[in-house]
Amino acid sequence: MPNRFLKESICTSESIEQLTAEEERLFYRLIVQCDDFGRMEGHPQIIRTKCLPWKTDSINNEQVSQWLEALVKADLITMYEVDGKGYLQVNTWEKHQQRRSSHSKYPPPNGHQITSDNKCYQVITSDSKRKQVITNVPVNENENENENETHLLSNAIKQNAAKGVMAKYFDQFWQAYPKKRNKGQAEKAFEKVAPDEQLMAVILAAIERAKTSAQWLKENGQFIPYPATWLNAKSWEDDYACAEAGKRKSKWGDGW
Repeated sequence: MPNRFLKESICTSESIEQLTAEEERLFYRLIVQCDDFGRMEGHPQIIRTKCLPWKTDSINNEQVSQWLEALVKADLITMYEVDGKGYLQVNTWEKHQQRRSSHSKYPPPNGHQITSDNKCYQVITSDSKRKQVITNVPVNENENENENETHLLSNAIKQNAAKGVMAKYFDQFWQAYPKKRNKGQAEKAFEKVAPDEQLMAVILAAIERAKTSAQWLKENGQFIPYPATWLNAKSWEDDYACAEAGKRKSKWGDGW
């Protein structure tokens, strides 16, 4: 049985204060006997045996029933039946205890009104006659919150890492590209391309080839496209004719 927690606020609780010493003792012992969802069998005989094993001769089932009734009136527990069998639910369980199990040993208190402190929510469905059916479903908020926080943290780390890589790649692209104009537009275009390591190598190699092309060397680079335009057009896939090759071709003709 997992360890249970008692907070110092229990000493100033109005609900606890209205109990007799016997009722308060039973409540504390119920806490350590309940499963990880704050539930257990609700028959007085079973509760008497589990919670008061040394006093079964001096305490009878009727007394236990009276104490349980007092705990219900104090809104500390809920008594309910499922398929003719009695159970109890310690109210506000999730507020004070940690849940380690994913499933309860006992059925939830369906058909009973559960306070919001029980960390239950209502699933509302409709039949063909549009009558609403309300079912109380227990929710492990601590477990769900931890899973969500872990998932969000993991995603955030991945996103930050990806942003860091993209920023590094863009810096390499910006340093390599000869016409540094409209950097903001270039960054947006680069994000759309989102190159991996292999494509980044292709892009940088294409820029180096383009730097020696006749088009980019013509009139001191006047015809070099803006970076965003070059990226949006996927110009790293273009063929760039080397300017020196063009000159040799013009000097010597098409053949020997």
